Amino acid sequence: MLPFTALLLRSYYGAIGWNEDNSYSQLTRASSSLLDFQIPQSLILQLANSPTPIFFTSYALDALPQLNGSISYITTSEPLEDIGPSRSIAFRDVVERFRVYPPPRRPPPKDEVWLGGRRVEGRDYLLYSRLHLPSLHLSGLATTRLTPTLQAHLAFLSQPAPPSTTSSPSGSYTHSRVPSETSVPSPTAPSTPGNVLLSLQHDTGRYSGEYTYSAQDGMFGWRGLFNFGWQDPDFAVAAAVLRERESSSGSGSDAAGDIGPEGKRIDEEEMMDGGLRGRFSAGGEVYFSAKQRSFGISTGLRFTTIPPSLPLPPGSPPPSPPTTLTLLYNPLIGFLSTAYSAQISPTVALSSRFGVNVYSYESDLSIGGEWWIGRRRGKRNLPTEPSEPRDPTVASARSRASTSGTGDGADLRGETEEESLRRSKLSLLGEASLRDKEVEDRKVEKQLDSPIPLARPVGSGAQGRAKEGSSASASASTLAVENERDGVLKARLSGNSSIALLYEARIRNCFVSFGVVSDLLSRQRPIRSIGVEVQYFS
Repeated sequence: MLPFTALLLRSYYGAIGWNEDNSYSQLTRASSSLLDFQIPQSLILQLANSPTPIFFTSYALDALPQLNGSISYITTSEPLEDIGPSRSIAFRDVVERFRVYPPPRRPPPKDEVWLGGRRVEGRDYLLYSRLHLPSLHLSGLATTRLTPTLQAHLAFLSQPAPPSTTSSPSGSYTHSRVPSETSVPSPTAPSTPGNVLLSLQHDTGRYSGEYTYSAQDGMFGWRGLFNFGWQDPDFAVAAAVLRERESSSGSGSDAAGDIGPEGKRIDEEEMMDGGLRGRFSAGGEVYFSAKQRSFGISTGLRFTTIPPSLPLPPGSPPPSPPTTLTLLYNPLIGFLSTAYSAQISPTVALSSRFGVNVYSYESDLSIGGEWWIGRRRGKRNLPTEPSEPRDPTVASARSRASTSGTGDGADLRGETEEESLRRSKLSLLGEASLRDKEVEDRKVEKQLDSPIPLARPVGSGAQGRAKEGSSASASASTLAVENERDGVLKARLSGNSSIALLYEARIRNCFVSFGVVSDLLSRQRPIRSIGVEVQYFS
């Protein structure tokens, strides 16, 4: 289950139009969601509140093995309208799941706001702070956009001075969540110095770079990712529309000479069905530690399919199933890792990963997947049989159609009762018939259950792209919540004979996560860890 802070950060990126997946650190995100999911290590309770769309509070309590807690405050420059009570948030947004992202876009600039002849829109920013109890450690994150394609991050960890009296050397274990919410040791454990991490991200859509500096060990780092064959989706859509207009309004000589009877060029090759249609991305990272005088390097390659835009045009080949392949190599230690992830059905996704050290020939194999189970929330209250329309205008229209059948037999001859009812309702209300609405609801339901991620076209311009993540209509979000599955089961089998199971579901108005890690070869300790996590947003 995603922590509330990570959920807010993703929503903030969507609100400002920042590419969440266009980074070298997210190269193996598809396989990691299926093979590296975190199991709760104890009993965890998290409560979150949203007094305003730009201010949020969160409270976490870790009960085992000892009582720990934290208080968090988050504020943003952009209203996050899609973050609300847990009963209204889409369940797929709060879990780490397998998905294929659309091609990255160039981040749009912030919408201009003028007042008295001066721009007053300000910069996009997000501020986050967390106080750990009872250790009184303070961690925080600040991010802001300097330019439309440049973003700065500042993360810090401040620790209080160690007590003067000596304490017992035995430490305590605290549940670790995400890098931005790093758990800290208890006051009885040896204290470690604080740290400040600076990061500068540059994203143009085609290329993404990240420059980092860590003050604790004096480490400098660089990460880069390049997308082959990239083009701005807005320009691609405009070019496709232009080509379609040119082909429809072509001259007679062009139609007779170069264009065939089906709208194709004579020398154009036929597109074959099958295969994977996707895009390649390659990147790497280099880091150097001045204090330890060591450096590291790694490279990676990713192939991912492109989600099609629905509805598909007539005559187009069948879309490629959501698939992602990754390859990582570290030349210093000789580590090579390959992963394959794919969605084989609307509710099942599988992944496999094989890692080997080319120097020592040590290898590891991991297999995992996710299965979306449970009934859709919207089908629990559906009637078993279609009832009579509740609209009084429809009932009156039906009565008028039945009474006027004898007098207007010549006008209604050859029409069914349903067609006459439809005509009467359209004349009275000027709206679509109930049958059309039912057919449309069935189409939406099929699209929601489709294994192909929906890629709806986004309006061109800064305003349309910047509000892509946060300005979705209330009816669309409600429909998504009512038609989604309310549970997912994840499983992972590692090469060391350990199996991990994680069940995440929405129970009432809470998000519940239950996980267990078991060792199949150990008789003394067959259960390594077990935990439960409950989240509630108000």
